[in-house]
Amino acid sequence: MVAESGKARFRLTTRQKQIFPLIMLGAFFEGFDFSTVNLALPFITRDLGIDTKSAGFMLSIIAIGTLVSFFVVRMGDRVGRKPVFLWSVVLFSVLSLLTAFTPNIQLFVVCQFLARIFLVAVWAVGFIIIAEEFSVELRGRALGLFQAAAAIGAIFPSLCIPWMAALGFGWRGLYVIGALPLVVVFFLARNFHETERFQKARRATEGGPGFFAVWKAPYRKYMAVISLLWVLLYFCYITGQNFFSYHAVKELGWNEARVGLTLALAYTIALLGYYTAGRLMDGIGRKPTSVIFLLGGSVFTILAFQAVKYELVALFIILGTFFVGVFTVIGASFTNELFPTAIRANATAWGNNIVGRLGQVAAPAIVGSIAVPLGSVANTASVMALAPIVAVVLIVLFLPETRNREIQDFVETAGGRP
Repeated sequence: MVAESGKARFRLTTRQKQIFPLIMLGAFFEGFDFSTVNLALPFITRDLGIDTKSAGFMLSIIAIGTLVSFFVVRMGDRVGRKPVFLWSVVLFSVLSLLTAFTPNIQLFVVCQFLARIFLVAVWAVGFIIIAEEFSVELRGRALGLFQAAAAIGAIFPSLCIPWMAALGFGWRGLYVIGALPLVVVFFLARNFHETERFQKARRATEGGPGFFAVWKAPYRKYMAVISLLWVLLYFCYITGQNFFSYHAVKELGWNEARVGLTLALAYTIALLGYYTAGRLMDGIGRKPTSVIFLLGGSVFTILAFQAVKYELVALFIILGTFFVGVFTVIGASFTNELFPTAIRANATAWGNNIVGRLGQVAAPAIVGSIAVPLGSVANTASVMALAPIVAVVLIVLFLPETRNREIQDFVETAGGRP
């Protein structure tokens, strides 16, 4: 049984071929935008005239948009996965274009705050669609490929920023590129369809699930653990992604080209991490894979921020990105497989967007506030990188193995209908 699950050939059905291109495009540009603000942070702060502490709070304010995304994502349980996904692609594209022309930090924050709402909605609903469209034997690899598309998107700003700088566009040119899905979506949307699982669950559950359905038995325990898991994983990942470029430029003296090429290499090699994690999740299980990748991510992220010699820093950030980058696949697997179709978007919205993203919101502000007392951004990032170790403990002790577990369609709330 284990061997068959791990060796099942990955082939797309006709339905999957119709939705996969746009799903992958959405993931690509979610990664592109996220990487852009992180990579360009030292140059944005220079051009808009803000210091380290202000930069941390700027990122935290923008990240609050991920909390507001809760209301968009949970609409997926009421109006459907398809309309929420498509409209989110359109809106984040428009907001990316507007960001390119912002004259000051205030408008930059407003545009990116709003863009983050819909980028996260694309990412969250995309994961839900993948989970519902793929069989249990292939779901791990499909989720890995989805996040790999985001990782490929994250590579492109590193490749493009030297060109944008040479052409005189700088970081603003990256946000113009981020608006391209606005054109593509009109060609791909015609073949995009609603998931059969959602249609089936909607017909059987008139009026949709209740607002707090995910916090009722038997899902309450899983909801609490999943929410805390997301917080811890964002602490490490967001700190590393937001502040590595800043640390490299401000504390190690790297230039744009060195930062861009190093991160491009790290993101490229990290693609193998998503493939490897997807294979292992379908082969040996979600929990063993989580232990391997989260512990590796913690250790190598700390080493990346503590090393000084270029060759060592580059090696460790590549390994850190390889391991910790799959945290979204791990979190999304447990979130989507532990909750039924009728409340799956609601569970994602609560666990990731409301509670979990508090880690994303808080991490930059924490780093900006305590970097001086701890002596550097590097020391602060190293402390934050300990969070995945706690996450591993939660996974091992409190979550069931979901490999080969068929996802449910209907809510089984104690006391009747939610």
